[in-house]
Amino acid sequence: MISFGLVISILVVFLVLLTIYLGIKIVPQSKVFVIERFGRYHRTLNAGLSIIIPYLDSVAHRIDILERQLESQKISVITRDNVEVELETSVFYRVIDASRSVYRISNIDQALTTETAAVVRSAAGKLELDELQSSRDKMNAEIASTLSPSADEWGINITRTSITDVIIDEATKEAQRQQLNAERTRRATVAEAEGQKQAVQLKADAELYQAQKEAEAV
Repeated sequence: MISFGLVISILVVFLVLLTIYLGIKIVPQSKVFVIERFGRYHRTLNAGLSIIIPYLDSVAHRIDILERQLESQKISVITRDNVEVELETSVFYRVIDASRSVYRISNIDQALTTETAAVVRSAAGKLELDELQSSRDKMNAEIASTLSPSADEWGINITRTSITDVIIDEATKEAQRQQLNAERTRRATVAEAEGQKQAVQLKADAELYQAQKEAEAV
């Protein structure tokens, strides 16, 4: 018959082993763990082996610190020359402060999507359509710079932004084609006029030269 003392010993050993098991946390390389004590933020565990106090501490959040990409969005904007276009944008970010990303914002992706749309509209409104199409790198840098203060507040870092496409409606495309054709016609007309001017000048020079030769021969 198993004695009461043996049962107590087994229970004690079990509790000790359980406590050790619960107190050891192994954090994967690509994550950090947010630890709460009595329901309040206590600390953040980085990759590797860590020890917490069981029953007092708990892993409240497991945060992925790999670079993330927001779902690409098409943002309707109006340029400085009052042309309405759609910009397809991509934003990449990484969590750098897990506690801020958890306790200062409820949905990072949603907040960043909304903020990005506002920033892109503001930046595009400062440029004419031709500038917008030729200055994507400049605009990308401005978007990232403008997003940085909010990103810092949310514990993330904007790693890069990208305007992947400028979508123009058919009416605007046709207007651009007409403008391009008109510019080509203008350049051709100017070139032709310059050619005629040079031809007339050469003819006049030749006639003057001939007259001088004839005068010298008299």
